[in-house]
Amino acid sequence: MTVTLYSQYFNARLSKRLGRRVPRNVAARFSDQKLEEILRSLGYPFESKDGYYPRVPWEKTKIYIVESKVKKSTLLSFIEKRL
Repeated sequence: MTVTLYSQYFNARLSKRLGRRVPRNVAARFSDQKLEEILRSLGYPFESKDGYYPRVPWEKTKIYIVESKVKKSTLLSFIEKRL
């Protein structure tokens, strides 16, 4: 199953309405490099590219396309615990 993650999901400056998917205190520790390390440690192959998140089209972001055996919400909770 292919899961698409945007770095905006972890942006502490955004409200949940604009796309943040993790608590603000967890998002404060986020960096793109850290997310890549977490995905590697979980063993999921991924590719990253630059793009825009649909809810915040004026701000450039990273898009991560992850090959995962779990659904997106489960993957986000794994990442949240490791941040």
